[in-house]
Amino acid sequence: MLKTTPTNLLNEIQAAERFRNKYLEFYDGVLNKYAGSAIGGLDGEMLTENHIYEYLSLTIPRLIHDNPRVSVNTRRPVTQGASSKALQHGLNRWVRDTNARQILMRVAYDTLIAYGVVLTTQQPMPGHDPSAVNKPYFPACYRISPKRFICDPLALSINEARFTGHAWIRDKDDLIKEAQGDPSWNKEVIESLIIDTLSKDSTGRRDTEVKDVPSRREVSGYDIWVPEVLLDESPGPEEGFNGTIYTIGLGQDSSGKINGNVDFIRDPRPYYGPETGPYSFFGTYYVPDKIYPLSPILATLSQVDELNDHVRSAARSATQYKRLILVDSKSKKLMQDVKSQPDNYVVPVEGLDRDRVIPIELGGITNQQVNYIQMARERLDRNSGIHDAMRGNVTGNATATEVSIADESGTVRLAYIKQQFQQSVRNLLQSVGWFLYHDERVMFPLGADAAKDLGMEEPYYVGGVTAEETGSSYNDLELEIDAYSMERTSESLKQRRSMEAFQLISNVAQSMPQMPYVKWGDLLDKLGDAMNMPDLSEMIDEQMMQEMVQQQQEQQQQMMEAELQSKSEAMAAQSQNSLPEGNQ
Repeated sequence: MLKTTPTNLLNEIQAAERFRNKYLEFYDGVLNKYAGSAIGGLDGEMLTENHIYEYLSLTIPRLIHDNPRVSVNTRRPVTQGASSKALQHGLNRWVRDTNARQILMRVAYDTLIAYGVVLTTQQPMPGHDPSAVNKPYFPACYRISPKRFICDPLALSINEARFTGHAWIRDKDDLIKEAQGDPSWNKEVIESLIIDTLSKDSTGRRDTEVKDVPSRREVSGYDIWVPEVLLDESPGPEEGFNGTIYTIGLGQDSSGKINGNVDFIRDPRPYYGPETGPYSFFGTYYVPDKIYPLSPILATLSQVDELNDHVRSAARSATQYKRLILVDSKSKKLMQDVKSQPDNYVVPVEGLDRDRVIPIELGGITNQQVNYIQMARERLDRNSGIHDAMRGNVTGNATATEVSIADESGTVRLAYIKQQFQQSVRNLLQSVGWFLYHDERVMFPLGADAAKDLGMEEPYYVGGVTAEETGSSYNDLELEIDAYSMERTSESLKQRRSMEAFQLISNVAQSMPQMPYVKWGDLLDKLGDAMNMPDLSEMIDEQMMQEMVQQQQEQQQQMMEAELQSKSEAMAAQSQNSLPEGNQ
């Protein structure tokens, strides 16, 4: 078991920081290149090809343009059918109320540059009295900077890490005030923390860029989750408690050495939450036996630098370009005329010797420079997956087949990045759903959509496992993000899908009376998900359709009966007319 004394934990943390910082050596440089000199990022360095900005501006909207929409099913439809549907509405309500798109967008930038981390916790619901005894709770998610995330450096993957955590910065006075009302805090240790001893390496604060800021009386520390440690007082995983949270403050001894005296500033406490822990990790490309992933930006960073080096060299050559005209020093008037006259002015010179006026050019961009820059740019585009069709540039030089092949290649690569990001979003929402499912303190209104679907006037979501679900678990639920729900849909695509939906509904409406054995609602839901139209099934009133079918059947029955009656009467009349006169 991991040794969890304050001193040993701090040693583990510092080793993890050194390992992380080595990986993030490129991080600040990438941010500088992305931001450019417009906001003081480059300190005057000339950046001629901002590939990082281009890549992010083209990719981010394709990853997260709108809030995700969630579907929840279960492997136990009898015992969990109602709660899975309620959880689906609860998650979608949470996504809208918290505007999850905002934090997901920020994490998307982190993911494409390095990696993303989100902390999910449970806290009192905003707008309620925090001192109330029965105040409702609500899951909350916070972005953790890559420079503040802590992870076991000896693990071969994030799932095998023996500890994870993050660095934080707090106002010392606020921390003391919070400790006064919570006996789990060690007030004496908090008061011993020295203010303004913040380290760039340990907190992620870029203190070198901000000068002359007055003291804010801030202190810093770490929250570390150790999944393998269960405290004696922990209720255990059966009650939703997985692992232990340790909180360490950064102090300073009399010699000026940071962390000379180390102690917990809060008692170790059982972690209430999913077994995967409080952190959701976002990454793109897997590197075998490495904790941290390979990001698309990092994979092409050396090529970005090479391209900019050559473009800057060409720019310098362009600025050094000069066009001179050599004339005979004895021809003063000719010299003055050449120097002073405008373009296309004819200067007549009697008996001019062609060798007495010689134009020459110095410096300038060479063909070799132009060709190499073009080659470097094309190589960077190939490796990054960026092409002119993706940029929206169609020159007409390429054939339709070539454009289609390039677009398909870029689509496959982008589809993988989208899949990885969507899977991480799913894992994050699974953590949120865990709190909604288990915590009895969760309670909030669901809104009009849920009211319509559930047939209730004002439904509320209430957390906590019910007695009817005995034997079921949260792991029996299957959470999925609806296809295309996070993506931008162009106007032309919306119009095309609307026409397709109209045609589909027309065909379905004609087929429903002939095939009553088909579950049309479920079929339309699946078709709607594929078309990014989740409400497709609601566009057909099945009850009205059934009534119309019944009316149609009754009308047909009446027509058939009337026709039979008419035929019967006709046959009877014919029979009467055909009898011999004596028998009438």
